[in-house]
Amino acid sequence: MLLFCFIFVGGFVRSSSSIPAEVLAVLDSQINKVVRCHGLAGLSLTVVKDGETLFHSGYGHADLATKTPVTPDTLYAIGSVSKQFASFLLEYYQERGLLDLVQPLAPQLAEMNHDFKITDGEENEEMNLQDLLSHRTGLPNYMGLEFLGNDTREQLFQDLHYSKQDMRQPYRQSWHYNNWLYAAAARIGEIMSGRSFEDDLQSLVYNKLGMGAGTLSDRHYLSRNLQRLAKPYVFDQSGVNRNVGDAMWVRTWNPSMTPAGGLLASGRDMAKWMNLLLSGGVLNSRQRLVRSQTINNMFRKLSDYDNWARTFKKWSSNCVGYGEGWFLFTCPLDHNNAEYSHTGNFYSVHYSKINLYPEQNLGIFYAFSGGNSTLNRRLFSVIDLLILDLVLNGHLNPLIERDVNAELESWPGCQTNDFPNNLLRSNRPSQQQSLGGHVTDQDGSNLLRSHPSIRPPLFASYLGEFRHPFLGTAELRYDDEQNPRLVLNNKWTSRVYVDSENYGKLLNVTGHDRLVLHCFFDNIPWLPDHSRDDYNNEMEITIERPVSPKSEVQKLTISKWLKYSLNAVTFSRVKD
Repeated sequence: MLLFCFIFVGGFVRSSSSIPAEVLAVLDSQINKVVRCHGLAGLSLTVVKDGETLFHSGYGHADLATKTPVTPDTLYAIGSVSKQFASFLLEYYQERGLLDLVQPLAPQLAEMNHDFKITDGEENEEMNLQDLLSHRTGLPNYMGLEFLGNDTREQLFQDLHYSKQDMRQPYRQSWHYNNWLYAAAARIGEIMSGRSFEDDLQSLVYNKLGMGAGTLSDRHYLSRNLQRLAKPYVFDQSGVNRNVGDAMWVRTWNPSMTPAGGLLASGRDMAKWMNLLLSGGVLNSRQRLVRSQTINNMFRKLSDYDNWARTFKKWSSNCVGYGEGWFLFTCPLDHNNAEYSHTGNFYSVHYSKINLYPEQNLGIFYAFSGGNSTLNRRLFSVIDLLILDLVLNGHLNPLIERDVNAELESWPGCQTNDFPNNLLRSNRPSQQQSLGGHVTDQDGSNLLRSHPSIRPPLFASYLGEFRHPFLGTAELRYDDEQNPRLVLNNKWTSRVYVDSENYGKLLNVTGHDRLVLHCFFDNIPWLPDHSRDDYNNEMEITIERPVSPKSEVQKLTISKWLKYSLNAVTFSRVKD
């Protein structure tokens, strides 16, 4: 059974907005239950109001092995919460007259001797930075594949126009989350300002606010602060948080993508950030860093988006759109006033969430590691509801307490002391067949091993190296044991499967056969062993056999990446 402890550090801020001890005790009890029922390794929680930090609190451990507690200075990779820092810098540049977020990008960049080209359509001449920051360009959602690349941010920007080869949605008529374009937006800021994103983030934000935050792309910062960084835990099949090792911080990160999701911050850091935003750009109630309009610009609705699951339909906020790195909500507990929010996920080992309630001058940030990730969206709803009700009303509404407790008691960790072994497991259907030496025929014999002569012609016409102009290479090849594998950028490899419907095609392929394959990654360091055949770990690809190697270009199309559906990202053959 996992043990958790509550560590309250720093004491109350002695101000008129301090939370009474009895209210904090209720909050403490409820959050401890959330942590236990979810199975978290540790959680950091910070609340600010009226320019003051109401409290920092830590639950559980940053390192389970050494029993190091979570404190206000524990660092977490905040994932997509990083996007609002990129938006802030671009708004700062606009205030200084270095760029314009509303005017078309093409003529602005032309003045700096840079081309801007994403599509061949008229929208290329209309597209602006707000389009990039609000996910309304219509460009495809790569959802994780972009982090596999090795390109610099400069090269990434030059490759923007290659996105036209992938499926697209109508410009400004749909919302498609796009990490790639946040990196591109930051590169545009670098071109127009003449300074690097990382340098200005440090000098204009971190230093001025007194934040001890950093980025994953800064290896010196990472090495100096590794002991402050919460260990990367994943929740394994037996309900144990497994440390996947500090090497993942450097093995998995593409530095060019830092503006989209590569920031490291603590609860103490985020308290300073939230107070800056809630004060309209004033530092420490004295010095103004930016105009209030610059802050408000980030919270304007630019895209329609309302596809947000609600755990408590009566109490949960309603999503109405997206601004510049922020989801925009209306909050029923706050008289349907505005709520600005964003979540972050760093490779499923660190999660974070930030909420701002401008009418109440209230900000909430929390980050955590480990636990049953399938419950995360419900965890967000529970913590948001508890804190908001207690802080705004000074007590816990009995109806809310009833609903929250009913929700928590439905979680496996609250039902039993032992987490069920099949908690996260979801195997592929039994009819799926492996090409990695495990395919059987109807009498149960191993078809590939009993008929080794089948193997070369079975797959040879599909083998080769494929390339995407931005995402890099995808290679289909046999490994040392003559098992077919998909390899991405010489980093991540997967076993290849084919379902029984397509297996017959492999034995009698024709010139125009399309083949649907299922791939399961087996060397991603943060994946628990039991997830290696889980649908969340599946990539689905479609390949077409060319009439001859020289007669036409063969395509490899990815339509599913891990648990995300993609807009048909296509790699073209470059060699056999």
